[in-house]
Amino acid sequence: MTVGFVLVSHSPHVAQAVAELAAQMAPDVQIETVGGDSAGGFGTDVAKVLEACEYVEERCERVVLMADLGSARMGAEMAIEIGGNADDGTPRRVMGPGPFLEGAVAGAAKAQTGAGLADVVRQIASSLDIWKEQIKAEDSKPLSASAGVGEGFQTQVTVVDENGLHARPAAVLAHLCEAQDSTVLINGVEGDSMMEILLLGVAQGDSVVISSPDAGGEEAVRTVAAAIAAGLDR
Repeated sequence: MTVGFVLVSHSPHVAQAVAELAAQMAPDVQIETVGGDSAGGFGTDVAKVLEACEYVEERCERVVLMADLGSARMGAEMAIEIGGNADDGTPRRVMGPGPFLEGAVAGAAKAQTGAGLADVVRQIASSLDIWKEQIKAEDSKPLSASAGVGEGFQTQVTVVDENGLHARPAAVLAHLCEAQDSTVLINGVEGDSMMEILLLGVAQGDSVVISSPDAGGEEAVRTVAAAIAAGLDR
């Protein structure tokens, strides 16, 4: 096969489940999975990502990496940079431009036909179409009060946790925001949603804006900002 896949997830179970689903559509496509950190917990092990890419490259001309969240995406991007270019100047490894599950399945199905890298990438991107239509539908609705800062309060803080706002720090932050009496937003997304926080991909040293659209939200914002500044994973 011309194109193979490396699926990178925070969880080995998630990566394996997506690979098994994709294999139903593409039994002849080389699909390797990487899940969890080096200690066996949730996270990303860049060394394993690199090993998986090298393994697929021994069997395929190009590698498409699909990643789910935060550090998994950063690990995949690092593997792409290290991979360099082929003799014709094109990248050996590319990031799949689509959602983890839908993109992996759509891309693998296209690769099963013997399609080249460009066609596989286009197929992965097309898996976003259904979500684009959903976004258009949502954009036509009136915005709720929590959609922006409005007349509320905001401040900026630097993230000090080694893992940024990934895994445990994201969970702690979401729980803290949920406990506040006012709505709290992290870089414009709902602070009480761990998934929204993870998707921000915030790393150590990054600055984030903590805000609230509520008239009395200053105390909640300052409470959350102080917690982030002190470190969430203690």
